[in-house]
Amino acid sequence: MSAAADVEADLLLPDRQVDDLEAQPAGQMSREGLQESAVRGAVWTVIHTFIAIPVAFLVNLLMARVLGAADYGRLAFLTALMEVVSRMLTAGFGSAVIQFGAKAHAAGRTAAVSRLLSQSQGFRLLVVMPVLSVVVLLFADVPPTAMVIAIVFGIVVPAALDGAVACLTIENKTAEGAKIALVTSLATQVAVVAVVLAARTPDAVWTVRLIVSGVAVALCLVPISAVYRRAVLRPVLPTGMPVGFWRYAVPVGLASVIGGLVMSRSEIFFMNWLAAPAAVGVFALAFGLAGHVFAPAQAFVGPLVPAISGLMEVDAHAVRPAFRRVLRAGATVVGLVEAVAVVPLAVLVPVLYGPEFAEAGPVVVALGVAAGFVTVASPVVAFVSARLSAGEMLRATSVALVVDVVLALALIPPLGVWGAVIANVGGSMTSLLLLTRSELRGLGITVSLAMRDALPCFVGAALAGGLMVAGDVAPGNEWLRAVGVAVVGGALYVGVLRVTRSGLTVPDADAIIRALPRPARRVGPWVLGLLTGRAVDAPAAP
Repeated sequence: MSAAADVEADLLLPDRQVDDLEAQPAGQMSREGLQESAVRGAVWTVIHTFIAIPVAFLVNLLMARVLGAADYGRLAFLTALMEVVSRMLTAGFGSAVIQFGAKAHAAGRTAAVSRLLSQSQGFRLLVVMPVLSVVVLLFADVPPTAMVIAIVFGIVVPAALDGAVACLTIENKTAEGAKIALVTSLATQVAVVAVVLAARTPDAVWTVRLIVSGVAVALCLVPISAVYRRAVLRPVLPTGMPVGFWRYAVPVGLASVIGGLVMSRSEIFFMNWLAAPAAVGVFALAFGLAGHVFAPAQAFVGPLVPAISGLMEVDAHAVRPAFRRVLRAGATVVGLVEAVAVVPLAVLVPVLYGPEFAEAGPVVVALGVAAGFVTVASPVVAFVSARLSAGEMLRATSVALVVDVVLALALIPPLGVWGAVIANVGGSMTSLLLLTRSELRGLGITVSLAMRDALPCFVGAALAGGLMVAGDVAPGNEWLRAVGVAVVGGALYVGVLRVTRSGLTVPDADAIIRALPRPARRVGPWVLGLLTGRAVDAPAAP
């Protein structure tokens, strides 16, 4: 194995000395410690995903059946509004706290992290909380009781305690964060089922979700270090921030808000104005299903953010090979999902959700393929953030938002749902292409080498398009067609990986196997073996 491959293999370490790592106090961390924490966080995030997503899928199915397309669209509008508000709550300032805090924590500067956490709480309480309360009051058309709950649990509680959520990332305790997320997700779904069956209104579902999410923020105080917990609970005026903090926070905050509008289902706001209520529900359902399908592939991205920030602080030479490994792994998993899951789900939409949502089937495929590319490129944001390249993020997301808005205004009136799809895909792809081009240049990776690493994603997308056409003309009921499409798609995907010698490398597969939970290691080698098309990595570009 080459020296570069040795560095790459170290990105995902064997499952060793986990208990010792958990017992470490806040202090300077090694590259191995950062990577070990990232691996544990990724594993628990995947566990959370594989449990929570099927449950969420079933609850979502129940909601769509009970509420119908129009009320489902209203729920989507209210949820999207709070998503934008939540992003504003954490945008820029929250990202800067994580970036500067993760670097200081990795270097052992505990006092600096504590002061930063206290300052961040002061800023949220004095500035963020009143501004966002006004936004919700102006735009959320809900009864007074629901409005009070939205402000208290959607804004006040997160503003008062959100530093604990950031601290989980700063301390590389993403595994604990995933455990809290799992408990919260299951509690939310139980509450939603009870409310949707009892009240049968979108406003009631929206309200109960906010209550559970607000409680979850408070739970994050439990696993963080005592010294950081005290800092979160003792807000101070946000004066004397670290050098470069605001220079990073302001542009990245704007970029985060704009990027959130581009990458999320913000087209719902235009559809709420320009399209029929049922069309809003169809688009929201398809967007949600595409997100569910790719949630497992996205699960490993979150724990990378603090690990990459710390890695740049303690071992910058490891960043380039780390980027390529993440790109290969993401593209391989995404390609598999595109080939075996997206089209079968689209075929089953009319059966599962009823004739009101029949139009959502092809939309699921289009948004699913786009979500696949977003998933593959999403680690780019983590790498750009770790380099504190706020200006690049702001430029890319601003251009993408212009593309998104222009396409939405021009195409939603004549095309309805498909106008929203084109706007969503156009905006998200514009942002990711601009950021990826910049990051490849910064890391010294050629476009051809990156395309080689990402080839499985393109293979999966091509298969999804072909299988959708075949699934429409194939005989038999929907369930038989869905199973047949999945089997054919999986076989073709593995075959193409073998022929093109793409996918994971052997060191990639070995490293991932070592990071898997022990029960999964019996099946893991066989599955990863099918996705391993190269014995070694391609030679690095000079």
